[in-house]
Amino acid sequence: MKNIIKNIWVRIVLFIICGLFLLFLLSANYKESAPAASLVNTYWRLAELDGNEIVTAEGRREMKFTLRGGNKVTGYGGCNSFFGRYTFDESKISFSRLAATKMFCADTTEMENLFMKSLAEVSGYKITGQTLQLSDNDGKVWSRLQAVYLK
Repeated sequence: MKNIIKNIWVRIVLFIICGLFLLFLLSANYKESAPAASLVNTYWRLAELDGNEIVTAEGRREMKFTLRGGNKVTGYGGCNSFFGRYTFDESKISFSRLAATKMFCADTTEMENLFMKSLAEVSGYKITGQTLQLSDNDGKVWSRLQAVYLK
């Protein structure tokens, strides 16, 4: 009788161990991820420009844009606000009629000019999760932006 009870307990323990191992394997392959961000009506914060990470200085506004309904884009380039038009389809995007305010900020002018140039040069986009990548016809990645959700 003791052997039967011992065998039952051994089987129960083995069953529990196998179940925990299977659960571990399944959870290791499971990646919890948010659905891909929407291109339109999302606040896109500039994270990388021409291969360089963008770090916003404390007390400064971040470089960003939002593609709004009616094919209008609004954003901030580091010193000046800008606006214009955009068109897009499945993987193509183009910006046009970009205009900006004309304030002078010595410490951000170069980066802002590069940001505006990148918007004029891009022709393709790709969204992976919460990251928007903008590239030109040659496949050069000009910028990566992160979706920001306001609370």
